[in-house]
Amino acid sequence: MAKTRRVKKRTQQAGAEEAAKKASAGPKTFVFWRGKHGLILKSLEADLRKMMSPNTATNLRESKRNVLKDFVHIAGPLGVTQFLILTATENACYLRIAKAPRGPTITMKIHKYSLMRDVTAVQSRPRMPESLWQTAPLVVMNNFGGEEHLKLVTALFQNLFPAINVHSTSLKSCKRVLLLSYDKATKRIQLRHYSISAQPSGVSKSVKALVSQRAVPDMGAVQDVSEFLSKSGYGSESEGEDAADSRVTLAEDVGRGNLASRQSRVKLQEVGPRLELEVVKVEEGLCDGKVLFHSYVKKSAGQASEQQSEKELERVVKEKRRKQQEENVRRKESDRKLQAGEQAEAQGRKKRKKQWWEEEEAGQQVSDDDDRAYYREQVGEDPGDEMGRGTGTPKSFTGRGRGGSRGGSRGGDRGRGRASRGGRGDFGGRRGAGGPPDRGGRGGSAKGAPRFRGVVRQKARAK
Repeated sequence: MAKTRRVKKRTQQAGAEEAAKKASAGPKTFVFWRGKHGLILKSLEADLRKMMSPNTATNLRESKRNVLKDFVHIAGPLGVTQFLILTATENACYLRIAKAPRGPTITMKIHKYSLMRDVTAVQSRPRMPESLWQTAPLVVMNNFGGEEHLKLVTALFQNLFPAINVHSTSLKSCKRVLLLSYDKATKRIQLRHYSISAQPSGVSKSVKALVSQRAVPDMGAVQDVSEFLSKSGYGSESEGEDAADSRVTLAEDVGRGNLASRQSRVKLQEVGPRLELEVVKVEEGLCDGKVLFHSYVKKSAGQASEQQSEKELERVVKEKRRKQQEENVRRKESDRKLQAGEQAEAQGRKKRKKQWWEEEEAGQQVSDDDDRAYYREQVGEDPGDEMGRGTGTPKSFTGRGRGGSRGGSRGGDRGRGRASRGGRGDFGGRRGAGGPPDRGGRGGSAKGAPRFRGVVRQKARAK
């Protein structure tokens, strides 16, 4: 049977497309604290991350060593578009909402705040299921308008959460709502966070409990099912005279008795956190740049122009310093490569280490040259006539001929002769010195050097 070729799936391309789709799905946020006293807002940071779920980094870890530039560098690859930065001083706490990576930035003073655990602690039946954090909340803003900085605040708050399409959004995904109300008298923003639930309307409490609960209700106190269903009562303790305003006709099934084209009662239950904010400053850049609005400091047109000139000068100096640093980095890199090439070339030209026999031959040659120079200095003539063949060494010193007492070995310097008869030659070395036992040793120039120089002095006197 013929083998079929395996077809490789384009997993990388599919993963890239999926990542791009997720990145374009909506805005993403980082919630973190900064500054010396920011750690005291750690609990509020956790609640804000939960409120911004699921489009935020709930497990983001920051430390005092991190700077704002670190978050900006990782925000791009992760598709993060907004920063929520909590800071604190000895006098007050602040919340900054910044658009990454170039701003603008809104600084708001936190006058009061309540955590999620504080809000749920006063409720008799707190409702906070895990499915509540799987979708982003709706945003409802009240009384924002008029002033220019409020328009920017409105745009930033709306861009924190993904936009909704009324025609395609499912009612089941609407589980939370974030309410923002601006008070013009106090110039403060009230932030509330609620969960949304729907309950069937127009039925008794017992029927509503039978429909909404998954467990079978206790009917031990009634005679039959009709008595249980005929019991009167509102759907909940809080349903009263304003119950008609909270009833809506659903466009689709929501579940638990909330059917399409039937009236249901919408209920909001606060889950927290609760914040009371005041806009203090609006900056053009990411936590820096031109100040567009300040609630406490008012500047004239001349002061604003002077400040803008200083900012522009700082920017020019910073850009010049950056270019100089880049040039220094390139120069050092080229110098490092040049030095590495020179070192490699020097290693290639390095002389090979001589072996022990090569070192001995070089030492012997130097010794012979010294003898020739000494002979020329003392006698006053070229030693070529009196030295042996090739090297210019005296014939009686080389050991090639027989010594004066017939004791010189044949070979001498070159170690060619055998160590035969005893005794020493005139200038020869010891018999067999430095060589194998059966062969003649090297001619002992160290032993023969004193007698050789004595002969040279005799010749010099005779002349």
